[in-house]
Amino acid sequence: MVVTRYFGGIKLGFGGLSRAYRETAISAIEEAGTIEVFEEVRFRIRFGYPEIQKIKNLIEEHGKVEEKKYSDAVEFIILIKKSFEEKFREKLAKLTRNKVELEKI
Repeated sequence: MVVTRYFGGIKLGFGGLSRAYRETAISAIEEAGTIEVFEEVRFRIRFGYPEIQKIKNLIEEHGKVEEKKYSDAVEFIILIKKSFEEKFREKLAKLTRNKVELEKI
């Protein structure tokens, strides 16, 4: 958002000029929106192909997949919200019956 002031012969005065700046500032704030900021923990997770969808769903609840590697097994580098780390470990173990390798990196 940009306010450009050109002098066109009409003097706005203090009130008119401050109104123009104020309205532009309000508009910029309304359009900016908000973003959530949180601390993340990075993991390497290795598992078998049958577990892909279950694990992706769990990761998407409170994190994201940063890298993917597919070979004889699936390996993801993931970022999880730090506040969810312990719960993530518990849910992952229960969901996969401890059939995954999880390493904090």
